[in-house]
Amino acid sequence: MASSDQDVTLLSFWASPFSMRAKLALLLKGIEHEDLPEDLGNKSKILLESNPVHKKVPVLIHKGKPIAESAIIVHYIDEVWPGTSPLLPKDAFLRAEHRFWSDFIDKKLLDCLMRFVRGNDKDAANEEFIANCVLLEGALTKLGSEQEGPFLGGASFSFLDVMLAPYAPGVVGVMGLKHASEEQCPRLHKFFEAVSEHPAAKGALPPVEKLKELIRNK
Repeated sequence: MASSDQDVTLLSFWASPFSMRAKLALLLKGIEHEDLPEDLGNKSKILLESNPVHKKVPVLIHKGKPIAESAIIVHYIDEVWPGTSPLLPKDAFLRAEHRFWSDFIDKKLLDCLMRFVRGNDKDAANEEFIANCVLLEGALTKLGSEQEGPFLGGASFSFLDVMLAPYAPGVVGVMGLKHASEEQCPRLHKFFEAVSEHPAAKGALPPVEKLKELIRNK
């Protein structure tokens, strides 16, 4: 059963990949919520009070209680609203695999992306990013049947799909980073194509032109 706007609030920044995850999970579940966009250069009092440790977005506030960090938020959403579009598999081993690869995404893909953006040997960072995509290709093949659908959840999003979606080629490519080719990662490309067409993902991931404008104005 969907919650009312007064019950669920999302503090976020539209261009943050972590915010995109939280927003995507809410949209997939059909959870009514209030969006409170943040100005990261002038953080609101509610953000600083809700996440005093990291002072970062996203923060989900449910019935007055704040939850921080995107992976934890997505877990929370799936546990509190399990009946609609379940994200984590029922099998304990598969849940562990999803958590392992989501940790891999946050530690490996994000590290390469940040090194690339900071200009610390862009070529090496990009090569490592592509190599990590190849490893993810193997995980996609192992964890999900392509016959059932383009996502790890088959025809629907899973937890790992939500964690990976913000790394779509159009999103990271805005910064000049080259994604793995379709020849290198055919399953990954089909996944990102499906993400780009999914209604919830269209609502959570920003238009590429809007991202380009943000980078131009920096």
